[in-house]
Amino acid sequence: MRLLAESYRGASLIVFSNMDRFLVPLLIVAALLLAGSLFSYVTVH
Repeated sequence: MRLLAESYRGASLIVFSNMDRFLVPLLIVAALLLAGSLFSYVTVH
């Protein structure tokens, strides 16, 4: 049981420490898409 708890803690640490590597590029792409859609809406309409 202790080994299971320690391995879960280690796995969750790896997942949470690497979450920013996936989240930051995703947020950058989302911000660029949002800005592009807003500016294209302003210039077209």
